[in-house]
Amino acid sequence: MSTITSPRAADRRFFALPIFVAVISGMAIKLHSPIARLLYEKFEHTQEHLESTHEYWYTVRSNLLSKYAMDRFVRAHQDEETTQFLKSCFDRSDWFFTQLYHTISRSILTCFMTLTSCNGLLNRGSMFVFSSTLFRYLLDADENWKAPKLLDLGAGDGRVTMRMAPMFDEVYVTEISPVMRWRLRQANFTVLEVEEWDKAPAEAGATTARQYDVVACLNLLDRCASPLTLLRRMRAVLTPTTGRLVLALVFPLTQYVETTAKNEPLEMMEVSKSRAWEVQFDSFLTNVLQPAGFDLIRWTRVPYLCEGDFSRSFYSLNDVVMIVKPSGDPSQPYILS
Repeated sequence: MSTITSPRAADRRFFALPIFVAVISGMAIKLHSPIARLLYEKFEHTQEHLESTHEYWYTVRSNLLSKYAMDRFVRAHQDEETTQFLKSCFDRSDWFFTQLYHTISRSILTCFMTLTSCNGLLNRGSMFVFSSTLFRYLLDADENWKAPKLLDLGAGDGRVTMRMAPMFDEVYVTEISPVMRWRLRQANFTVLEVEEWDKAPAEAGATTARQYDVVACLNLLDRCASPLTLLRRMRAVLTPTTGRLVLALVFPLTQYVETTAKNEPLEMMEVSKSRAWEVQFDSFLTNVLQPAGFDLIRWTRVPYLCEGDFSRSFYSLNDVVMIVKPSGDPSQPYILS
């Protein structure tokens, strides 16, 4: 995966002056100018996060979680890969002319394509969920562990996939956005059709669907039309006994679908209406995950990070990453008793 190690010098010099002016102007005129206010708020945001290790991103309130959940919780921390992603966000956000170009282009492109496709075309808005080190730790895999097949559903631009890919001989991905599919092919991933990944391959003699050692479904469940059906489909393609599903889901839960008429899902995930994300997560385990035929192995809390823009160097959502396995025989449907 390519990383950005230094900002464009001209952009940084150009952007440093308005930041300085914004700070001084903000103090002098109490930020009556929207542009001055925007730049000053971004300056404050950068100063707040630049040297922080963000311990609060990874903590949980154990009193709001069941014993079942807490027994399986592992605490993460801001490791080197996370820090490097944040650094690249700070650097890219200071590229004044690039950000100006992105802002203008996005306002035009979103008139006739989705925001996801727009980001893919502009090569902006990359995401970060977990480091390769944390991924190995959650899977309980040592440095020498390698498996035959990974399937990453809704892989976006493939940046997150790249952190998992070295652990597998073959990497398959799906993505609904045509532009993102193009990006994934550029990264040399095998792109499967959105509705074909659990079907028998087209090659001669194939009568059964591929089976995967690991299926990754990262921040997709709350963005697809039929999440309950998707869980059942993923369960069916996991390698028997050893197959693992890696789920990431933002809490508090909000379901939103880009491709439906009213952006509403066809299937609802029934979770608690509590404002406490821990309570919602616990109810997700009981009401959604277990009825779908999965057992939780371990889980952690991480920030779901996205590259920023003029307003912020990065954006962050509260994310839960789960490693789960099929309960019982994965070839049999789960029956709730």
